[in-house]
Amino acid sequence: MDDRKRQALQYLSQDSLLHIDMLESIRWGQAVILQALPRGVLILDRPSQAYMMSAADQKTAARLFSGLQQAELFVAHQKFYTEAVQKRLALPHKMACFQAVYPGTEPISVCDQSYPIRQLDESYLPFVWKHYSHADDKEYLAERLRSGTMFGAFADGSLAGFIGMHAEGSMGMLEVLPSYRRRGIAAALEAFQVNRFLAQKKIPFAQIICGNTPSVRLHQKLGFSISSVPLFWLEK
Repeated sequence: MDDRKRQALQYLSQDSLLHIDMLESIRWGQAVILQALPRGVLILDRPSQAYMMSAADQKTAARLFSGLQQAELFVAHQKFYTEAVQKRLALPHKMACFQAVYPGTEPISVCDQSYPIRQLDESYLPFVWKHYSHADDKEYLAERLRSGTMFGAFADGSLAGFIGMHAEGSMGMLEVLPSYRRRGIAAALEAFQVNRFLAQKKIPFAQIICGNTPSVRLHQKLGFSISSVPLFWLEK
């Protein structure tokens, strides 16, 4: 292990819950470690092309992002430097999310098998585009379907809900159609994806938009630990 990687892991592991996205990106060889300092780290996650940064103080933060000239996506793990990054990189949109991490190694038992779960392919793009509440990039959804990481729960032969994996490695894109809610489908999809991650020796983690109380409750019910402070997605 080279010195830069060792330094990055040492800093990020001080709060592994908050930094799970950066740690997993490094662990799976997705990350380019751009800078690793005793009090901060900056990486580029190659699959998502998102710059991810954590800094313990303003001076370190300024040093880390001072060399960046442009970015489409930036994940700030502290709030105090978000405005400076937004101004420098022209990233006007900000979304705050809590990290949620499944800390166990044992699969989640799914008692209700009423809704079979199957992998979705690109033929389901119109459906996902129509029903995903945070849909804003159709090509991204198409790529996620092509990646083989999206799955759907079926009720009476109809697609009732779906879940996926984002490009940087987090669980997400969970959606259950209104007429099928309160039947345990969301929990079944989450458990399915957790178990799939565990089978691949990955740490299951998700990012919950601040204010999404039902999602927080669902993850807590399934045994996830949730960060006490949010991170911030900055984008054009």
